[in-house]
Amino acid sequence: MNITTAIISKTENIDPQVLASIIFSAEIIIIVDSPVKKPKLGQKIKIFYQSLNNNFADQRNFALSMAANNWVLFIDDDEYVSTELAREIQLIKGVNNVTGYLLNRTDVCFHQRLLHGETGHTKILRLANKTAGKFVRPVHEVWKIKGRVEELTSPLYHIKDSLVSEFIGRMSRYSAIDAEELLKENKPFTYWRLLLNPKGKFIQNYFLRHGILDGTIGLFQAYLMSIQSLTVRIFQWTKRN
Repeated sequence: MNITTAIISKTENIDPQVLASIIFSAEIIIIVDSPVKKPKLGQKIKIFYQSLNNNFADQRNFALSMAANNWVLFIDDDEYVSTELAREIQLIKGVNNVTGYLLNRTDVCFHQRLLHGETGHTKILRLANKTAGKFVRPVHEVWKIKGRVEELTSPLYHIKDSLVSEFIGRMSRYSAIDAEELLKENKPFTYWRLLLNPKGKFIQNYFLRHGILDGTIGLFQAYLMSIQSLTVRIFQWTKRN
């Protein structure tokens, strides 16, 4: 099965380790948030410039339209495919009605795998037939597809060694968009959400989902997720006023 791997990135300078992990791909396309008149095309690696315009789903759907192969694997520029996952993907054979596969994304921070909290062993749809559906929601986008979805067991590693700087960057990029989307989903700002959601987010990640077992990094992760929740409520309040 020929696969196109699509990377969503802010720049075209992709970590060589990331590229090496997807060498099995028949085609690699990189979608960069920087507009130019013409895309740069290579024999195997193709770089397209598509403005983010506050909509991550549109970037991914653009990647689907550019893919030469029916099956598309999505990774971000801070993720890499483990050797085991690469082997598992290559062993996939066409099965009737199977149109997508969930991947087991595992966060790694300073060489420590985070096994708990809401990001511990996240199941995420990242490999599917491009004709089966499209991405929806401008931020925290979801690939909505039709057909049967199965699961691959080997890890897709998400590297988070720049834990704080990455968080600040994501917070500034995502929170304003997320606040607008919550309003569209009939989840408006309330003082109850402002007071309770950030606290609830910390309790959920650190205690209920056992982030405490990940040690100091688990504590930091739960705390940062709580701040992100708080930031979204503040953006909602700002828009309301």
